[in-house]
Formats: sequence, structure tokens, C-alpha cells
Amino acid sequence: MTEVPVLIVGGGPVGLALAADLGWRGIDCMLVEQGDGIIRTPKMNEVNVRTMEFCRRWGIAERVQNCPFPGDHPMDVVFVTAMDGYELARMPRPARSDDPPGPDSPMVMQACSQTWFDPMLQDLARSFSGVKLAHRCRMESFDADANGVTAQLNHLDSGRQAIVRARHLAACDGAGSPVRRKLGIGLQGKMELSRPLHMYFKTPDLFAQLGIPRGTFYLAIDKNGLWANVRVIDPRAGLWRLMLLDTPADFDANNIDCDAWLRRAIKRPMNVEWVGHSVWVRRGVVAERYSEGRVHLLGDAVHQVSPTGALGMNTGIADAVDLGWKLEAVEKGWGGDRLLASYDAERRPAGARNVRHATGFYQGHLNFDKGIAAIEDATPEGDALREKLGAQLMSGVGAMFRTRGVQLGYRYDDSPICVADGTPAPADEAVEYVPTARPGARAPHAWLENGRSTLDLYGRGFTLLRLGADAPDNAPLSAAASACGVPFTSFGISNPDIVKLYGKKLVLVRPDGHVAWRGDALPGDAANLIDRVRGAANAV
Repeated sequence: MTEVPVLIVGGGPVGLALAADLGWRGIDCMLVEQGDGIIRTPKMNEVNVRTMEFCRRWGIAERVQNCPFPGDHPMDVVFVTAMDGYELARMPRPARSDDPPGPDSPMVMQACSQTWFDPMLQDLARSFSGVKLAHRCRMESFDADANGVTAQLNHLDSGRQAIVRARHLAACDGAGSPVRRKLGIGLQGKMELSRPLHMYFKTPDLFAQLGIPRGTFYLAIDKNGLWANVRVIDPRAGLWRLMLLDTPADFDANNIDCDAWLRRAIKRPMNVEWVGHSVWVRRGVVAERYSEGRVHLLGDAVHQVSPTGALGMNTGIADAVDLGWKLEAVEKGWGGDRLLASYDAERRPAGARNVRHATGFYQGHLNFDKGIAAIEDATPEGDALREKLGAQLMSGVGAMFRTRGVQLGYRYDDSPICVADGTPAPADEAVEYVPTARPGARAPHAWLENGRSTLDLYGRGFTLLRLGADAPDNAPLSAAASACGVPFTSFGISNPDIVKLYGKKLVLVRPDGHVAWRGDALPGDAANLIDRVRGAANAV
């Protein structure tokens, strides 16, 4: 029998991110994945700003930024009657080479397909000696008890059976999660929003063939409404994805005329190479709970997010980052008895928030199916309709491409391991991110004098920022952390802009980069504060 601290089931980007984060933190783990780890038709294509910040922490941000998606390719979103039809509106979004970081993050989003992103995460995970990736290996069953999990594994190519004993099981096993089903954890929300169809095709330089300006994401609307989108995944290889937002009630998944759907989307016959297709169920659901005992669930196993807004995988990566530092703390002995319970308390509301936003973005697609019969007419009436629709689409459907607040603004306001400071919560805006160092929030980014970001200070244990020349001495808090074995560092900052941004003279930031506590003076009982933020049962 093999023994390992953490067994991860599922080798998609969320499972790989957790394995990599644990390896980065010095925690041994084993990941099992029944597939071979090769992505042939990617499910995700965007690494958002917050996930890029995690990649920066892990040391792979530059590799993601330099993925094969051309740096000079514009990221424009285009509303069309068809790609070779009328252009109703265009949302300019700069190519990555022309898109410097904004004031609120050192990173920018990258169009990095799962085809490229998964191998990067695999390489990162494998770079740590304590991480083992086992592909073509399926967990057939497991039994959980108070001290851990015993799992039966099946190595599919050889047929060899194995037993693994782990202190923790992390289930990243997808929407159908066998682990979730065995635990009897239900899903809450909208079980079926639609049944989309993905069709993947290759054709060399489609833009040149059609004689149209380049873009990345095309949304197609005709007299029947907004019905599809066409996305370029790999411009150099000519790989595209056509998505039907919903399929008809009488749709035959075994008899798909891909060419006919493509003719409707482009408005002319095309000679393309079809490389795959799939029909799936769009949902907007969150699990009833994220953990049971020593079993924790992440990603699609606990939240199924409409891809409108590109939040699904990125929400799962944030799950992995939250759980990763807590597993490290428990395994190294400084995490308290209540620490792992905070994973559900923090991440379930965050998952529900993102599901709510993504579902709303999708439902906004359904408002454009009436009074548009003349949308393709070459008449003054057709021109006027297209101008009106373009503005409405940019305002309504375009919202799913304006999600800075969703990406960076999630907070753990009610977390049992964050200490509220009594300040009012800023508005949770989808579009605009409002920087705040209020406990539970992502600690804001600011550039330091040496060209580093404040975000670069966080990750390895707790970090206390001492802000301003008159910041109090932190010796009592440092001593309390040391007494419990909690990794702790302090950093003095005098820049007045950063002092103002963080709002207090002392700000304690957790290993995941979220604020745990802040104040202008240390509390009288520094040991109790440390116990609270490390999840100790005796904390008040």
C-alpha cells in the first residue's frame, strides 16, 4: 500500500494547479487521471488576470504570456450577422503585445488554450520531487474515515490494481464527479440552461479567405436571434471552435451536419478539416457543500459555470489556491483544527457569485430574438436595425467581456479565519474592480520601489505589512506566530500611496494573498489573533 499526504483525483487544470501549488509548498501529493493528459479539443481558452497572478507566484507567468497564441493578434470581440456578412459592432481589445498591465494588477489576461496551459501546469507539477502524476490511472472506489481515505486505483494500460492511503482526498473529477455522488452531495441552481454543441475545425488563415479584419471572438445573430459564436483558438495552426448556444429539441447528436452550421455562421461554403465535436449541458449550479471530513471537492465537481465570462476554470484555480495553503498548514502542523472547514466557508460563496454572474451573462444572450427579421436586409431599415442592435449587443452581451471586478473583487467577508474591522464593504461590481485591503479581500497590487509588486510579497506564510513611518512594532505578533510554528515575515512600506491604499498601519496577509486582519495597533492578545487566522479551535 502506498501512503501519501494528499491524493488528487482528476488531472485537468484545477487538479494540476492544486498538485503544483502543493509541490511549490513542499507537500507531497499524488494525482491520478484516467486520461492520457493530452488535450485534443480544449474546453477553456482564457487565463484571466487573477489566475495569471497565481502563475506569477508559481514562476510560469512568462511562459503563459509567451504561449503560441500570437502576441500581435487583436483580441477584438465582434458582433456579426455572419463572419462574411454584416458587422454590427466591434469591441476593440488590444493584442497582448500592446496591452500593458493596468493599475490594479501586475498581470494581464492571456488567450492561452487548455492545449497549451495544461502541459505548462504538468511541467510545473513535475518539477517538484514530491509530486507524482499518474495518467491512465482511475480511482475505482474509496473509503473515508476520521484519519484519511483509502483508495482503490486501476492502472488502465497494465490492469494493475493498487491501494493508496492518503490523509486528504481532493476531488477535481469534473461535473459528473463520482466522489461527489458517493458522498451524496447535491447541486443547487439551474440544472439545464441549454445544450450547446461545440464543433472544432481547421482552415488556413480564415481572415484572409474572407477578407475581414482580425478578431478573436465572433458572435453571430440572424433573424432567429443570437445563436452561435466562433472563436479562434490557435491562429497559426488555423484551429477554430464553432459553438451553437443551444441545440433544437429534436437534435440528433449522432447525425451532425457540421458544414451546414458553419455555412450559417460564415455565410459561404468553406472547405475545412473537422477535428472534433461535443454536445454538453450548460448549467448554473453550486454544490451543497465543498468538503466532507477529509474529502474536499474543487472545480466543476462543485460549481458548473456557464462559459459566458470565462469564469469556470479560473474559479477552479482559485479553489486550488485556497485549499493548497490550508493543506500545507495542516500537514506542517501549524494549521488549526478549524482551518480546513474554512475552505467551504470561503469558496462556496465565491463559486455561487461567479455562477450567478455567468448565468446572467448567458441569459442576456436570449433578449435578441424579436423584431429583427430585417437584420440582413440591404435597406435603410436594415441599416438602422443593425446600428441599433450593435449598440444593444455591446451594452448587454458585451458585459461578459468586462469582468475586471468579477476576476479580482471576490472577497471572503464572512470567513471564520478573517477578522472583520467594522468598515463597510465596497460594492461588488462586475465591471470595475474596487481595490480594498478590508479583511477577506485580495490584498491590492501596488508597485514597490524595486520594481516588484506588493503581490510578490505574499505566498510563503503570513506577511505583515507595516505601513508608514509610525507603524507599530510587530514583535508580539511575530513571537505569537513563532510559538505556533506559523511562517511569518514583516515588510515595511513608506510609500504614501500604498499606505493610503491599504488603509491601516498594520495589514496581515495570508499565504493566498487575501487580507486576514488589519488595524492601526496590534490587539492586546496577539496569540489569539494568530490562532484565529490559522483556524485554531480555541480562538475567539
